[in-house]
Amino acid sequence: MNFFTWIRDGVRQAVLLGVTDAVADIGTPREDDDISHRLLERLRSDGPALTHEAESNPNRPLPRKKLGRSLQQIQAGAAKAG
Repeated sequence: MNFFTWIRDGVRQAVLLGVTDAVADIGTPREDDDISHRLLERLRSDGPALTHEAESNPNRPLPRKKLGRSLQQIQAGAAKAG
């Protein structure tokens, strides 16, 4: 099996499982039902909570978390150890 075929099959399976989970979670639509309203409510209830500041100014980017140490911190630690 080709590597890219393997990836494509994995992505296809993940998408199908995601759709299956979504249908099981929100249910199938009835003829008189507006699925977009139920989907929007579901996303609002399970989505990440925004802070009041982020809701008041949607154009302002959210602060990014710093992962690991900066180059200055690494060099300062090396200078103390050396």
